[in-house]
Amino acid sequence: MDFWAHQADARQRSRWLVVLFVAAVLLIVIAVNAVVLTLFALFDSGELADTAWMARHPRAVAVTTLVVLAVVGIANLYRTMSLSAGGGVVARSLGGVRVSAETTEPLRRRLLNVVEEMAIAAGVPVPSVYVLEQEDGINAFAAGHTAANAAIAVTRGALEQLDRAELQGVIGHEFSHVLNGDMRLNIRLMGLLFGLLVIAIAGRTVTWHAPRRISGRRGEGAGLLVLAGLAVMLLGYIGVFFGRLIQAAVSRQREFLADASSVQFTRDTGGLCDALIKIGSQQGSRLRHPDTDEVAHMLFAPGMTRWFATHPPLAERIRALDPSFDPAAFDDLRLEVTPQPLGVVQVAARDRVPDSFADPQVLRRQYLRLDPQSVPGRVANPGVAEVRRAAELRETLRAGQWTPVPGSARAAARLLGLVLYPTTEIRDLQLAKIRIRLGADMAGLVSEEAAQTDRLRPDERLPVLAGLVAPLRELSPGKRHAILECLAESCRVDGAIAIFEYALTTLARVYLEETLDPRRRPAAVTLAGAPTELQTLFSTIAAHGHADEAARERAYRSGIALLQPQPALPAYRFVPGWANALDRALRCLDGLAPAQKRQLVAALAATIVHDGEVTIEEGELLRVVCAVLHCPLPPL
Repeated sequence: MDFWAHQADARQRSRWLVVLFVAAVLLIVIAVNAVVLTLFALFDSGELADTAWMARHPRAVAVTTLVVLAVVGIANLYRTMSLSAGGGVVARSLGGVRVSAETTEPLRRRLLNVVEEMAIAAGVPVPSVYVLEQEDGINAFAAGHTAANAAIAVTRGALEQLDRAELQGVIGHEFSHVLNGDMRLNIRLMGLLFGLLVIAIAGRTVTWHAPRRISGRRGEGAGLLVLAGLAVMLLGYIGVFFGRLIQAAVSRQREFLADASSVQFTRDTGGLCDALIKIGSQQGSRLRHPDTDEVAHMLFAPGMTRWFATHPPLAERIRALDPSFDPAAFDDLRLEVTPQPLGVVQVAARDRVPDSFADPQVLRRQYLRLDPQSVPGRVANPGVAEVRRAAELRETLRAGQWTPVPGSARAAARLLGLVLYPTTEIRDLQLAKIRIRLGADMAGLVSEEAAQTDRLRPDERLPVLAGLVAPLRELSPGKRHAILECLAESCRVDGAIAIFEYALTTLARVYLEETLDPRRRPAAVTLAGAPTELQTLFSTIAAHGHADEAARERAYRSGIALLQPQPALPAYRFVPGWANALDRALRCLDGLAPAQKRQLVAALAATIVHDGEVTIEEGELLRVVCAVLHCPLPPL
C-alpha cells in the first residue's frame, strides 16, 4: 500500500467531491427556481412562466436561491458538526454499544485484543470499539476524522460467525481506512449527502402539511403548494441520486486497496477470504438499521441493495486475493463454510519476530539494518512482524498484571503516571503540581497508578499511551486541556526534558487536540518556504544521536542533501529550548503535500543513521515526528 499516493489521491477525491457537490447544489437551485416561478406564474395568470415574467420577479429568484442555499448549507454544517465528536457518533447512531476495556466476555475480549494489536503495530491510538448488537449480518466499519477520534464497529453477526483469523482480516481492512485518510473523506461525504437530502425532506414536509380541502381561490393555492412540495421533493431526491452516484464512485476502488492492506498486515489471505466467503454463502452483510444508506460507503461489505453499488462484487474481491476461487463455491457452501483458509501465504523467516525482541540489544541490532530509503515505505504499512510484536507486547503487559483502564479518570491518572520520575524528590514535586492543578483525588490516583507505570520499559510506554486516548475522549474539553497542561509541567519540573518525556507529551497533545478539533487543517507550506522550521527539525534530530558537533553537522547535511530541490538552509544550530521550537516547526511542516512529506521522512531517517547506529530514543523520536506530520510510522 503506497500511503503517499493514497494520501494524494484522497486529497484529489476530496476536491472533486466538493466540485461535484457544488455542481449538484447549483442544478437543484436552478430546478427549484424553475418550479417555483412556474407555479407562481400559473397561480398568477393561469399561464406558464416565460422569460419576461421571470425578469419581472428578480426578487422571487433571489429569495428562492438564498433559501435553497441556506437550507443546504445549514444542513451540511449541522451534520458535519454533529460528526465532529468522532466515529463513536456514527457507531451509536446505528445502535452500536461501546465495548468496555474491562470486559471479560470472550468474543468481545477477542475483538479488543485484535484491535489493540493492530493499533500498536501501526503506531496509532487504539480506536473506540463498538458492537452493533441488533445486526445479524457480517459487517464492520471505521469512522472518524483522524486516528485519534476513530471508532471501529462490528456487527454482532461478525463477532459470532467469524473466527480470530477472519476477524483479524476484517479489522485489518478497516485499519487501512484509518491509516490512509479514507475516514475523513467518508465523514465529509456524509455531511454533503445530508445537505442534498434535506431538500427532499423539505419538499416532503411541505407536501404532508399542505391543506387538502380548501375551496375557491385558496384551494387552488393549496393545490399548487402541494404540487410545489412534490416537485421540490422530487428535485431533492434527484440530488440524492447523484450524491449516491458520487458515494459509489468514491468507495469502490478503495475496497480493493483496503483488502490488499489487510493481507499485508497478516501475510494471510485465508482469514479475509473466509470472511468474504461467509458473507456470500451464509449470513450476508445487510444491515437492518434505517440509516444504513447514509454509511453504506464506509462499510466492510454491502449493507443494503441499491442501484449504485458501493462495493465491488464479493467474487471479484476474493479472486483478487485468491485467483483460484470459483464463484460457484458460494452455492456449495450455503450450509457450511470450510474452516480451512484459502491461499495461506507462508511467513518468510525475515518477517518472524525473534524471541528476544524485548532485549534492547536486539532492538539496537535491528535498527542498525535500517535503510533510510525504506522508511517512507513503512509509513502506514505495518506488517506481520509489527502485528506479532504488538501481540507479544500485549501478552507481556498482561503477564505483568497490567490491568485495563476502568474509566476516564483512571486513564488520566495513568497518563500522568507515565512521566513520574523514579527519584522521590522530583516525584513529590510532580505530585504537588498535579495536586494543585487537578486536585488531591487525582494526585492520589496517579500515585496508585505509579505501581503499574513504574514497571514499564521505555519502549512499552508509547503503546500504553495509545490505549489511553479512547477513554480520555470521554472527559470534558476543559479537563483535557488541564491534563495536557499538567502533563507538560510535570515533565519540566526538573528544568529539562528527555526524549521519552517529549515523545509522551507531544503524542498526548497531538491526540487530545485532535479529539477537541478534529477538522483542523494546517496551512499549506512547501519545503522551500520553511527554511527555519527545517533547520530546527534537522538540527534537533542530529543533536540527539551523535557524539560531537562535527558529527552532528555531517548528519545534518546528509539529511538536507536528500531534499529536492535542495533548500539553501543555514548551518547546523541546536536550539537550547529545542522542545518548544520543534513543536512550532512540526506544526508548520504538517502542511506539506504528501510527496514532500515523503522526502522529509527519508531525509530524517538518513540523518539518524548517518553514524551507523540508531538508538531506541532516536527511533522513538522519529516515530513521534512522523505522528505529528500525520504519517504514522510503525515501530522500527
